[in-house]
Amino acid sequence: MTPSSTTDAGQDSPGRRPPRSRAVRWALAVTAALVLLTVVDLAVLAGRVDRVAVSTTTGPGTTWVLVGLDSRAVLPAGASAEQFGTTDDVPGARADVVLVVHSDGDGTTVLSVPRDLVLTAGETSGRLALSWLDGPQATVDSLCGLGIPTDHLVSVDLAGFAEIVDATGGLAVDVPAPVRDPAAGLELTEAGLQQVDGRTALAMVRSRHPEQLVGGRWVPAPVDPDGRASAAGQVVDALVDRVQGTLTRPWELQRVAWAATGALTADEGTSARDLAALATWDLGPVTVLPVGDPVDDTLLRFPSPATADVIAAAGMSCAG
Repeated sequence: MTPSSTTDAGQDSPGRRPPRSRAVRWALAVTAALVLLTVVDLAVLAGRVDRVAVSTTTGPGTTWVLVGLDSRAVLPAGASAEQFGTTDDVPGARADVVLVVHSDGDGTTVLSVPRDLVLTAGETSGRLALSWLDGPQATVDSLCGLGIPTDHLVSVDLAGFAEIVDATGGLAVDVPAPVRDPAAGLELTEAGLQQVDGRTALAMVRSRHPEQLVGGRWVPAPVDPDGRASAAGQVVDALVDRVQGTLTRPWELQRVAWAATGALTADEGTSARDLAALATWDLGPVTVLPVGDPVDDTLLRFPSPATADVIAAAGMSCAG
C-alpha cells in the first residue's frame, strides 16, 4: 500500500510552528499597541510637567508634599482680577495649602498642615505660608525642621487646581449649611451633598471669612483656625475619589492626566510614573495636623506636643 501523502489531522511537519490564529495575532497587535501608547503617553505627559530645582530630604518610607499656591500670575478661567487681585496687589506666591502624604509600606497617612504654623529653618523662622516667598527649598527645609521629610514635592497654582477639578467632571462635597465668602468667590446657597466645579472647589479651599445662612440672614460662621486646612482636606478627599474613579475609564483618565500634568510643577526627581503611582495609593481621610491655638489676635500658631506626636505616629522623621 502506498503511504498517504496527506498529514494526519492535528499534526504538522517537524520543526514548524503551527500558524497563529487571526484572533491571537489581533490580540498581540493590540497589546503591543497599548504598550507603545503607554510609553509614548508617559513621555508626552512627563514633558508637560514643569520642573523646579530643589534638594529633597529623606526619612523612613516615602513622603509627598503637595502645595497649593496662591500666585495671581494665572487666574482660573473666567475669573476676574477684581475678585482675586493682580500680581501688583499680591506679588509672589504663598503656600496656601500644604498636604503631606506619607506611606510606610503598610499604610498611608495624609495630613493637612495649617498655613499659619510658625516653623524654623536654619536661623530664620516664619509662617509656613510665607516660606514659599523665599523659594520651594525654604518650604522643604521648614517642614524638615518639623520632622516632615520631602521625597517628592509637587505644587499647583489657582488656575491649575480649578482645571484639574473640572477635568474630573466636578466634585461631590457635603455642605453642612449654606455658606458664602464674597472675598473668596464662594457662594453655596443650599446645604447637603452637591456637585461643585473647579472655581467653587477652589473658593472652598481659599475661604477665610465664611458666612452661614441662619434664619434667612447671612451671619459670620464660628471662627475656626483650622477651617481652611479642614476645607482643603474635604476637597482633596473628593478629588482623590474622582481621580481614582477614572482608573477604570481610560478615556476619562487621559483627560485628567492631561490637565494635571499641564498644571503641576514637581521636583526634578519626580517622574510621570511616580505621579501615576501616587494616583493609585489608598490615601484614606485627610487629617488636620494639630498645632497650638493662634497667639493673641494674630494668625501665628506654633507646634504643640500633639504636633510631634502625630508626626511620629505616622512614622515620619527628617534626616535633612
